[in-house]
Amino acid sequence: MTDTNSIFLNPDGYIEVAIVGDQTHMAFERLHYDAADMMEVLQKQGKKRLGLIDVSKEGDFSPESNKAAMQILESLPYDRLAIYGVNKVRAAIARAVILAIGKTHNTKLFVDRQSALEWLQAS
Repeated sequence: MTDTNSIFLNPDGYIEVAIVGDQTHMAFERLHYDAADMMEVLQKQGKKRLGLIDVSKEGDFSPESNKAAMQILESLPYDRLAIYGVNKVRAAIARAVILAIGKTHNTKLFVDRQSALEWLQAS
């Protein structure tokens, strides 16, 4: 599999990302630049910087792509980030990363899209 990730500004006011296939450092870097630009747009519009990430179709990660993903989560100034579709094995790793970067208050994992959206949009 190759990456066919997507990112767009959902009309409902949040950034929506789909992580698909095997991941590389560059695949995450492309998402990083797009996400930063979209967050700036949301901020200029006076909206919260919210993100919804679907990882249900992700493939393999490399040590470099794992590092890139962690750096992106750590550096982006989002208000809330909901990640859904994480399998059980990767959920433990994801929770450890979220804890390590100090964003447990605004970054959560969910089984499905609906529960992720409910939390994301509640405020």
